[in-house]
Amino acid sequence: MIKSLLAAGTVVAATLAVPAAAQSFGSSALGTIRDCSTTAATALCDGTGPGQAIVTRINTGGANATSNTDLTLGNGSYARGTTAFGAFDLPELRGESRSLGDDRLNINMLAFQTYLYTGPSGTPFSLSGDLHIVDSSNNPTDGALPGGAIYSQYLAIWDTAILGGLTSADDIFNNFFYSPCGTPGVLAAASGGGALPGGETSFSLTTVSCSGLPLLLTTGQTVLGVAGMQLPVNRGGFADSTGTFLTRFGDDLTPEQIATIQTNVVSGIVMYNATIPEPASWALLVAGFGLVGGALRRSRPATSAA
Repeated sequence: MIKSLLAAGTVVAATLAVPAAAQSFGSSALGTIRDCSTTAATALCDGTGPGQAIVTRINTGGANATSNTDLTLGNGSYARGTTAFGAFDLPELRGESRSLGDDRLNINMLAFQTYLYTGPSGTPFSLSGDLHIVDSSNNPTDGALPGGAIYSQYLAIWDTAILGGLTSADDIFNNFFYSPCGTPGVLAAASGGGALPGGETSFSLTTVSCSGLPLLLTTGQTVLGVAGMQLPVNRGGFADSTGTFLTRFGDDLTPEQIATIQTNVVSGIVMYNATIPEPASWALLVAGFGLVGGALRRSRPATSAA
């Protein structure tokens, strides 16, 4: 009886074992401050001049995590960014930065999502996105001069092997931020940026295959959808993109191709959550161990009073 219960308990435990979490999705939101106080008003403060090194940084996120960075100074300057995953678990980035002193503040953001494709081989795949700037300052001469604000955006599709075991927010930023075509594992990419004109504006991107031919998914293939954004502002500048950098399946795809992708992809978030037992499963596991423990207690010989 005990052996049979022990066997049953072993089966329960094995069935509910939680596998190690894969790097299914992840993010990095890095806020930085550079000191521009020794830089002349007519000179650029872009991080390359003397004394313009980063003096403060905060980075949040990591593998299987979203980001929420808030680097706020006592004078009201800030660099803030959050990452999330929206429709079909595609990346969403929100950021804003403001400099009210002699500083350059910047929010740097990156988020990626895994997609397992189970549909018919040969389906084209791409990503598009819109970066909506709610409001910004501008310096008509250069965004790295006082009052200037700059944006950059990045979209890409990576092979999952590119992650190579890196897990922290700094790992993700230092190794993969804005990786272009030609980087091993980058299958498609697009980027854009420049000085913001002031006020409200939007910018769009669609990935382009690095091979020069359409990127075609095969049955069982996994890829990463990646989005990135930067908002550096200089000495009185500000940029607000809380209107969000939203991503979607590619604008260059037909409605039928998009429908095929939507029907046949499984996101990393779904796969990651599937590895975590529901409360009812944990209860079953505990009950299994309780049965084993009770059987062991009943099987012990009675202890002599002497």
